[in-house]
Amino acid sequence: MKKPYLLLCSALLLACSAMVSCGGSQTQFELPMAKYETKMLQPETKVYNMVFPATTTGTTENKIYPQVEGLITKKGFTHGTKVQKGQMLYVIDPTEYQLNVQSAEANLSVARASMETTRLQYESNQQLYAKKIISDYVLQTSLNAYNSAKATVMQAEAQLNIAKTNLGYCTVTAPVTGYVDDNKFDVGDMATRSIYLCTVSDNNLVDAYFSITETQLLEIVKEYHLTTGKNGLEGPNGSLLRDVLPKVKIKLKDGAIYDHEGVVTKINAIVNQATGTVTCEVEFPNPDGVLRSGLSANVIIPLTVDNVLSVPQTAAVRLQDQMMFYRVKQDGTVEGIICKEVYPSNDGTEYYILEGLNAGDEVVTNGAGKLSNGAKIR
Repeated sequence: MKKPYLLLCSALLLACSAMVSCGGSQTQFELPMAKYETKMLQPETKVYNMVFPATTTGTTENKIYPQVEGLITKKGFTHGTKVQKGQMLYVIDPTEYQLNVQSAEANLSVARASMETTRLQYESNQQLYAKKIISDYVLQTSLNAYNSAKATVMQAEAQLNIAKTNLGYCTVTAPVTGYVDDNKFDVGDMATRSIYLCTVSDNNLVDAYFSITETQLLEIVKEYHLTTGKNGLEGPNGSLLRDVLPKVKIKLKDGAIYDHEGVVTKINAIVNQATGTVTCEVEFPNPDGVLRSGLSANVIIPLTVDNVLSVPQTAAVRLQDQMMFYRVKQDGTVEGIICKEVYPSNDGTEYYILEGLNAGDEVVTNGAGKLSNGAKIR
């Protein structure tokens, strides 16, 4: 007695033989084609966040150069701390400059004594001249000597003022209230006029600098009707950018969004030919001192744009720092299109494509990571 599974196998073999040999023709089995979801791209109005790497600096950033040279004998701050306007930062050895003041004071005393002598001589000669005892020449000569002595006194006074000023420069003070960043100078180092000692930044307001592409610039100009003014781009009828453009956020390195929004204060109207970018400036209030000069962050600018093409983020294939999308051709095959101007939606579900694809294109939205150029999907 045959076992049941042998009977089943025999039946299957007979069925297959009949299908192959029937009518002398052969029938091939084909696996069903995988199904891919697609989307026909149509222009839409979208609000998306433009994100740009930026660096920050205090709106008032002062490099402190010494006005006199000499050894540093005292340092009055710690790197990164807050200093008050007028606070002592460094003391440069004042010995030489104190001696210069004393020498200038002595020279002034001598000059004043000489001036007094010539004054008496001139006044005496005036009396003699009135009595016709001396000539015009003698009187004029004594007057010239007196005037010369007065000029010498003025020179001596100026030299004394210079000496006192230089002595005052031996104490280097903070020009503004802010945070100080030293330049590695310490007690015993030589201060020279050509190298700055430290930087003091007023961080009540902080600027963030970043660059945008020429394409992004054109989008912003078109959307907000910007024009070119003396100091860069400006709003309609000469209005300020801060009053026209939307508020800006800044994302810090730890991923936190800074509490206070900023305003765009400047967009350069000239494109850098080497990089194809334009420099922009955003100003942020900094009441709590969270922002510091030299921070790296991301500036986020919301932008409303008409006629933008949107696709689900599942449609994108990431190639290092580029995005590729598969466009469906008329013959049912796909071709990969790299798009440079791609921005994520605020909710993280879509990408907005500004360059590379066109309205009417059909794009694979699901399973794109399994495709390659030329693959047939229908």
